[in-house]
Amino acid sequence: MTTNSSYQLLHDLSFCVFDLETTGGNHSNDKIIEIGLVRVEQLKIVDQKSFLIKPEIQIPDFIQKLTNIKEADVNDAPVIEDVIDEILEFMGNSILVAHNTSFDVPFFNSVLRRAGKEEITNKAICTNLMTKYMIPNLLSSNLNYMSKIFNLKHQKAHRALDDALASAELLLKFLSIFIHKKIHKVNSLYYPKNKFELDRIHYKKETSINDIVAQIESIKTPILVTLKGAEGIVLFSFPSLSRPEETKYIVQKIKEVPYEILTIKMIGPYFQGLIELSTYFSKLSEALQKETIVKLCELNKIVFDNVNISTPIEFSHDFLVMNHLIPEQYVIYPLASLHHKMELVFRYPTHQNKLVQYINSKSTRISQSKLKKDHLSPIIHNFLVVFLRSNPDYLLINKSAQKIVNADLKIPLETFIEKNPNNYNFPQDYL
Repeated sequence: MTTNSSYQLLHDLSFCVFDLETTGGNHSNDKIIEIGLVRVEQLKIVDQKSFLIKPEIQIPDFIQKLTNIKEADVNDAPVIEDVIDEILEFMGNSILVAHNTSFDVPFFNSVLRRAGKEEITNKAICTNLMTKYMIPNLLSSNLNYMSKIFNLKHQKAHRALDDALASAELLLKFLSIFIHKKIHKVNSLYYPKNKFELDRIHYKKETSINDIVAQIESIKTPILVTLKGAEGIVLFSFPSLSRPEETKYIVQKIKEVPYEILTIKMIGPYFQGLIELSTYFSKLSEALQKETIVKLCELNKIVFDNVNISTPIEFSHDFLVMNHLIPEQYVIYPLASLHHKMELVFRYPTHQNKLVQYINSKSTRISQSKLKKDHLSPIIHNFLVVFLRSNPDYLLINKSAQKIVNADLKIPLETFIEKNPNNYNFPQDYL
């Protein structure tokens, strides 16, 4: 399939994006107070409608505060039975889209049943679920945040038409990504797994090296390039800032290594790539292990003899905090166990309680010598220690004899966040 055929596949589809505001979530008793509808055809928004609906029951105070829809706003509005046929006509046979179809579609069907109408059977796409498949490490997929990180217009959250318009813009953004990634099955819209993840791309061995180099050079975010052989065995892995000397070395290995699949992954901070490399390190041949460290030392101006010693050098701190690839997310590791299973991805200050609990829990295990060690070979372990010493773009924290509280982290975290803005432009820039 070519990009043009992917474009044609999606260009010919018709979507109706809709959003409901209701008095609550009970299908038997709660009512719609507002519905917004947006029609998308030929990959653009072509029409929109919205209705305030008189629910004929009291609107709870918290719903009035959430939506800013007051009793007075719906007193003269039509009841749902008066506009239901117009709504159904607008939906037609289109693919229905909502940011939470598991709520909107069943609730709307419950309204149809109560009105003596047949339930809708249109296929439905959830932009919330789609988001979670395409950006699996995302901690929040609410429409406000998605609009922010994709730079979409979203003026009035929890108002039906504004939410429907934002969802339509998000859908169009995803459709453009699907075209770029050469989608060839409509079913992939519903469950866009694996090949549509935005932080990585996979190439088969038949792919032109020029195409791979062009992809590497187009991304300004740090990346990790990994070559895998039969049955997914890791044959080579290397982090890169897309510096010419790194790209030259990676191209050399692509030509030398008999790989089956090449993966480029955006990693955010360079040190994140070093951590991921360290998890693959033991699977590399002994000669390639040494070659990899020699090249990393050369590129990062580290003296090889300072890391090529048989005993592990100790980290000077207990915890490491750094930016995550995704905006407004951060990741913390215990330095004694640098492995993704030990990480905590968090937002600040949203998850400050979870962060404090994490540090206190891991500190206790460190003190009791119960924290599972990473068992890295001394040469990669020592490289990580020496690299961290010479790079200030990370927050290092020591465990405390006493349990820490939120106030203990406030100044160091806020200072770190101010001095280290997330400049990765993900997911606007993606693979």
